[in-house]
Amino acid sequence: MLQLTSTNDRRGAETFAGQLADELRGRSLDVTTAALAPSTSSAPLPFIVLGPGRTHPRTWMALVGAARAHDVIVAHGGPSLQPAAAVSALTRRPFIYRNIGDPAFWGGVRGADLRIGGPLRRAAGVMALYGDAATYLTQHYRLDPERVAISTNAVDVARFRRRSPADRDTARSALGLDGDGPVIGYLGALSAEKCPGLAVDVVDRLERTSLVIAGDGPLRPELEARAASSAGTVRLVGSVADPARFLDALDVVIIPSRTEGVPGTLLEAALVGVPVVATDVGGVREVVDRIGGGVVVPSGDVGALVAATESVLARPEAFVADQSEVVARHGMVAIADDWARVLRRVVS
Repeated sequence: MLQLTSTNDRRGAETFAGQLADELRGRSLDVTTAALAPSTSSAPLPFIVLGPGRTHPRTWMALVGAARAHDVIVAHGGPSLQPAAAVSALTRRPFIYRNIGDPAFWGGVRGADLRIGGPLRRAAGVMALYGDAATYLTQHYRLDPERVAISTNAVDVARFRRRSPADRDTARSALGLDGDGPVIGYLGALSAEKCPGLAVDVVDRLERTSLVIAGDGPLRPELEARAASSAGTVRLVGSVADPARFLDALDVVIIPSRTEGVPGTLLEAALVGVPVVATDVGGVREVVDRIGGGVVVPSGDVGALVAATESVLARPEAFVADQSEVVARHGMVAIADDWARVLRRVVS
């Protein structure tokens, strides 16, 4: 199996690909994970980097060679869809596409049926994150329903234990956080669709509350400028190699995105025992309704984000997720079972 990711940044799709590879290797599958372009972060994932970018000739030469050495190709997310479809046709290797976000949001572009639908219809299998995503992909792009399966996002549950008060104190000390005031956290890419600036808006309206932002991306300079002028205490710590220890320090995680699939941060926070305030996009509500652990509010509504955060801070014990439900439905062991079945069907 050859997995293709856009880059080797520590983002949701890439982290999932690395963890899926580890789990499938334990089931006697030979897995290679390759990025179409190098990471720009200081803590990249240890994937093979095929070349300087997905349109570069060196990248394509390396991609063709890698595809020929494997039986099946898995494309994680939109940027890898067209390269996977093209190299699949060239090398006669089947490919599977993994949807990583809300296809209704990302499909609203000119020529979507040609640019997205065309490659999808060539796929031997399509893995959707949640039910509405599967329905949209099947109907909007006229896919064979037999080739579309639902396999949600997953986490390596062994890495995210339920925290203790001592874990919280240690993590706060490591981040240089003093005092007993509430700490809100944002963990994710600093990009426009993730709306990290809304987390700053929230902390500006709360008293004695700190915000710690972990992640990297194009909005970092803007957020650093906002942090310097914020009415609250805002710190940016860059990419974190150990998200569990970052989550240990928090009282609430904010996920203010205008589009999501099933965010890994939501599942990770649930395992650690940190409540989440998230916007009602993609599969977020479906997951929160199932596992608990947070409040879902309308997208883009700062007032609702503030009110929900205050509610969670007032009664955090009422918003702790059902850890056993997270493990059963979103543990990587269970999700890898789905993938192993699909991979063997496609190859055979």
